[in-house]
Formats: sequence, C-alpha cells, structure tokens
Amino acid sequence: MAKNSLANLARLGTSWLVVLFLPPLLVRVLNKPTYATWVLILQLGAYITIFDGGIQSAIGRFVARAHSLEDDRYMGQTLSSAGFIMLLAAAATALLTIIVSWQLDHIFHGIPASTGNEARKALFVVGMSLALSLPFSTLAGVFLGLQMNEVNALAASVGKFAGAAGAAWAAYHRQGLYAMAIWIGFGNILQGLTYLLAWMRLGVSGYLRRSHVTHHFLREFVTFSFAMFATQLGGILITGMDMPIVAAFDFHSAAYYAVAATASTMLSAQGAIAPALIPVASEMNAVRTPHHLGQMVLKTTRYATASLCLITMPLLFGMHPFLRLWVGSDYAHHALPLAVILVVAQFIRQTLMPYAAAGFGAGQQRQMLTSPIGEGIVNLTCSVAGAHFFGAIGVALGTLIGACFGVFLHFTVSMPRTDSMAFSPVLLANNGILKPIACCLPSVLLLLIVTRPAQRLASISIAIILGELFAILFLWNINFDAPERSQMIALLWSTINRNYLKKSR
Repeated sequence: MAKNSLANLARLGTSWLVVLFLPPLLVRVLNKPTYATWVLILQLGAYITIFDGGIQSAIGRFVARAHSLEDDRYMGQTLSSAGFIMLLAAAATALLTIIVSWQLDHIFHGIPASTGNEARKALFVVGMSLALSLPFSTLAGVFLGLQMNEVNALAASVGKFAGAAGAAWAAYHRQGLYAMAIWIGFGNILQGLTYLLAWMRLGVSGYLRRSHVTHHFLREFVTFSFAMFATQLGGILITGMDMPIVAAFDFHSAAYYAVAATASTMLSAQGAIAPALIPVASEMNAVRTPHHLGQMVLKTTRYATASLCLITMPLLFGMHPFLRLWVGSDYAHHALPLAVILVVAQFIRQTLMPYAAAGFGAGQQRQMLTSPIGEGIVNLTCSVAGAHFFGAIGVALGTLIGACFGVFLHFTVSMPRTDSMAFSPVLLANNGILKPIACCLPSVLLLLIVTRPAQRLASISIAIILGELFAILFLWNINFDAPERSQMIALLWSTINRNYLKKSR
C-alpha cells in the first residue's frame, strides 16, 4: 500500500507540476474570456475521464479478485468483457463529442463570437482523442488490480507533460485554442500507447480474446459498474458542473473561478491513498473477515486525515501570496475567497475517501450510493441557486454545503449498510477524523494569529513552516501510538536500505 500510494502521489505530483506551470502562462497570454473558454473545454473533456477513472477502478477490483483466487479464466473474462464495453464507450464518446462541439456556442452563450468556431474545433479534438484512448483503460485497470501503480503513474505523467508542454508552446506563440487542443490530444493518445507498451512487456496478452466475452460476465460487470456509474454521476454533479454553471450565470467570473478550482485540486494528495486501498480491500474481502477490513478503514482514515491536515494548512494560509505570485494580483484578489471555500469543501469531502475506496473494493458501492447522489443533488441545487443570486461565490458555497451533506449521509445512511466492514462510525469520526484535526488545531490558531494576507512571502513562509513542525510533533506523539511509530520508522528504513544503500554497495 505504501509503494502504490507513493506511485499515485508521483502521478499527482505530475499534475501539480502541470498546474503550477501552465495556468500562469495562459492567464498572461490569453484574455479572460478566451482562458475561461479553454478551461470550459477541458472541463467538458474531464467528464469522460471521470467515468474512465471509475472503469479503471472497477476493472482493478475484478483483476485483484481473480489474481487472489488464481483464476485465469475469470481474469480473461474480466479483461475481454471490459475491453468490449470500453469500445462501446469510445463510440458513444465520439458521437457525444460531435453533438456537443457542434452546439457549443448555443449551449454557452457567454463564449465570445470571435473564438466560437475555434472553440468548437478544439472541443472536437480533445473529445475525439479521449474517445480513442478509452479502450486502453482496460490495460490501466490491469495494472491497478495487480498493484503496479507505477505503470499508471508513468503513463499519466508522460501524457500530461507532453500535452501541457505542447499546449504551453502553442499558447505562447499565439497559435490559438485549436493548436493547443491538438497538443492535449497528442498527450492523451501518448498515455494510451504507454499503457500498450507496458502491457506488451507484461506478456499476458492471451487474456484478451473475443471468445472470453460472455453474456453472463458482461451482465455481472455492468451490474457491478452500474452503482459505480451512479457514483461517478454524483461526482460530476459535485465538482464537474461548477465551471459550466459559472460560465452560464456569471461568465465574467469564470476565469477567476477556474483559477480557484485549479488551486483547490492541490489538496488531492488524499487521492494517492484511496486508489491503493481498492485492490487490497478486494483481496481482504475475499479471504478475511469484516473485522479486518474495518480495522484497515479505521487506521487508513486516521493516517489519511493527518496527511490531509498537513497539506491543507499551508494551502489555506499561503493561498494569497501563492496566487499573487502564480497568476498576478488581479486574479489573486478575485479568486482568493473562492479558493478558500473550495479548499475547505475538498477537505471535508476527502476525509471519508478511505472508507469509500474500501467499500468499493469490497463490492459494496450500492450500499454507499446515497451519499454521492445526495451530495450531488444538493450541490447542484445550491450551486445553481447561489449562482443566480450571488454569482461565482454562490457556486463555491453550494459546493461546501454539498460536501457537508455528503459526509452526513455517509455516517447516517451508508455506514450502517456496509456490512463487509465492521467498525464503529463513532470511533471512525473520533479517532479517524477528529483526533488528527485536534492535533493540528494549535498550529491553526498560531497561524491565525501571526499571519496576514498583506505580509511578505518570507514571513508567511516561516510561520507556515513553524506551524507544520508543531502539527507534525503533535501528530507523531498523539495521533500515532508507539507500535505505529516503530512501524513507520521500520518502513522508512527498509525503503532507504532497499533503494539507496544497496545501490551504493
């Protein structure tokens, strides 16, 4: 789990590098309406990748189960049937891309007429490249299920770097949205080809055969994935609709909201831990008791919340100087309140990601459907109402309200129904979430007292470093007990010995 979490973190690190590198350039070479249109195009393309990530997780769950049972026939049925479904999904994506790109400026009236034609072509290129890359997600799911997350991290990093570097080059040379989209499409295709090369090196191509596609397994996979699709739909309603809502109701603020939303994604380190739990939970569910899986949920939630606190504090208190250096004073002034609200909403939502990932791996996603769907409906309703009355800030507040409601539904509705995990919800809330937060409260109070937005970057940085050190000290001595501290030290030492000391010898 530690190895795969680090691989996922490296994958997220690539995304962070792209985030740090690309928006500062784009906001300086594109005017605000054009930049807002570009982010809107990427957001529409992201709807495809959301479902793509869910499919990968579903495939990974079945692969992990087949691997633990050493059932090659089950493995072949899994991969062949999933590959067939992904081919159908690619065709549907291509058709949907044609329709939406054709009607883009009619759907979003705020898009300037001068960029409408180029925006349609850019969306067409991005959507088609994603459609072509969808079948390769079957291979990505294999590496996820076999706990070879480093392959997925490499493929994603190669694709993102190539696409971002090309888009930045095209933007800097004023070549327009269409040229930028071509580079993003090239990165998407390159990512899929990287999966293919890794698959060929793995030497298990015999699993993919048309004869392995059966009606029985197609029905089993689709039935399992149905709840996952509903969860992903809830995810789109939670975060994916924010940018289109802002673009529809307050296009003037769309560029500022895009910057704030991008900054809030830096809180996604929790996403490095949750995917690593899916194959582990799947295998534990097959061979262990609900008590063991429940103990894993309690422990990983406590660890994950601690890491989440350590990432959130510098992000919140250093947000203003970061935005000022990153995208300039004008964007910093308008995006700061939006970014703070979105970061808090992300923090609240991600505290229960280990529980959701373990439940998914154990095949109990149906029992957890109420929370994402309920959160999505509340988020969408509050965001539309907030956008109508308050503009972009209302959309951010709608996201915050939805996050609180989603956590509430998990505790009151989902947890009593997930019988594959035996744990106390009260213990999860107290020890898994509130205890790490309480360890960081002294640092939060310190930073509230000593930091001001108008302070110099050096002063704020010193204060944040001291706050982080105090938080780490409290977490180390209070949040983790003596056996856990010894275990972490042993893990760190074995990693250093394996990766560095042996090489030096």
